[in-house]
Amino acid sequence: MVARMLRVSMLVLALLGMAVDVALAQGQPPLSPQQRVPAPDRHPATGLTFPSQIAGATKSGSTDFARTAGKPELGYGWNYRIGDQLIATVYVYDLSIRSIPDGPSSPVVEQQFQTSLQEIYQLAKYNRYEDMKTAKGPTDCTIGSVVFRCITLSAVRSLDKKRVYSALMLTGYRNNFLKLRLDWPEGSATSQSMVDSFTQTLVGAMTR
Repeated sequence: MVARMLRVSMLVLALLGMAVDVALAQGQPPLSPQQRVPAPDRHPATGLTFPSQIAGATKSGSTDFARTAGKPELGYGWNYRIGDQLIATVYVYDLSIRSIPDGPSSPVVEQQFQTSLQEIYQLAKYNRYEDMKTAKGPTDCTIGSVVFRCITLSAVRSLDKKRVYSALMLTGYRNNFLKLRLDWPEGSATSQSMVDSFTQTLVGAMTR
């Protein structure tokens, strides 16, 4: 059972990019857990909060990219997981852009959404995933009180032909980019309705 959970976790981590993190997307080496400086439980600029538990998910780590990698423009990341069923990561960052409009509709947010989407494709190729395709979206979706630009992708891992899913949600929030990434394997206890319900609870807990 432990071995199976580890295999599933690594599968999901690879697609999500948590294992190689934003660092790889920026052309930097991956960061080990010992190198990471944790992010605060409350984001100072937006007021978003990140408790240790949300809807059955445990906060499994976080990263302050300024103090960890000397990259303040990358902001912070918080990781949550529900066993081997679901992994979620929340990123809050500004890329040193002075003005980021709220919501998903501005050109600067749309450009960042497209950039984040391309990073998923690049990481999938790097980690040898096949048949990556759109499963849902892209579309605007309302989660709690926040409107995001959303898309769900699916892919097959070359090694064992297991299908996994990755959801990207991004918006402008209080002069920052707010990005959610959720990943889960097909055939687990995770259903789309469970993912949707968890995401609503996650955003509600962050913004309350």
